[in-house]
Amino acid sequence: MSGPAVAGLEGRLGYVISVPQSWYELELRPGVRDQAIPRLVEERVRGNEQLWAQRRGIEKLLLEHAARAWDSGATYAAGFSLPTEEGPVTGSLTVTLVEDPAGEVVLAPEERFRQVPRTGDLLAPYAHTSMVDIPRIGACPRSSGIDDAPAPDGGLIRHVFMVTAVPVPEHRRTFLISASSPVLALADALLDLFDAVTSTFRVVPLDEPSPTTPQEELVDVQAD
Repeated sequence: MSGPAVAGLEGRLGYVISVPQSWYELELRPGVRDQAIPRLVEERVRGNEQLWAQRRGIEKLLLEHAARAWDSGATYAAGFSLPTEEGPVTGSLTVTLVEDPAGEVVLAPEERFRQVPRTGDLLAPYAHTSMVDIPRIGACPRSSGIDDAPAPDGGLIRHVFMVTAVPVPEHRRTFLISASSPVLALADALLDLFDAVTSTFRVVPLDEPSPTTPQEELVDVQAD
């Protein structure tokens, strides 16, 4: 899967990330997603009469999500919808490569992300910042907690979130791995899940062979 061109990035830079097999990967590229997403939905809901009847609405939502993710600079997106007795547990993850003016300066988490103290209300917005160790990468700033995000209809959606910054100082760029879910009741379990998936991320120069597994996909970011 190819990401968009990134101005000023010399050569080619890739990454791999491993997500659970029950998750789906969302095609983001314009001109490809209009065919790929309806095909994905039909494959996923075939055999489920209730979801099959709703597949056009699901396709529309995923196409809108893919367009927003691409427009924000995302090069990869994955999601999940896990059935439970209380209803489906849904969520998504995106990877974005952004310019990093800090360059080789390692910024503390509170310098990259705002920190919002937690209150007695366990479902109220908060943001906790920390440094986390990503295997084969090292220390990375992270923000996690609960936040309100703008909804397409103009309202707000409260969600569990985790954003991890993986600096690539030699290119003055940073990968942002962003995961979220609207299921607040499972906040702690979801944060553990997001941490486990994020921990599989690693940067791979594309001129080196990559020992990917069936659950990993090499994604490249290329500039002209």
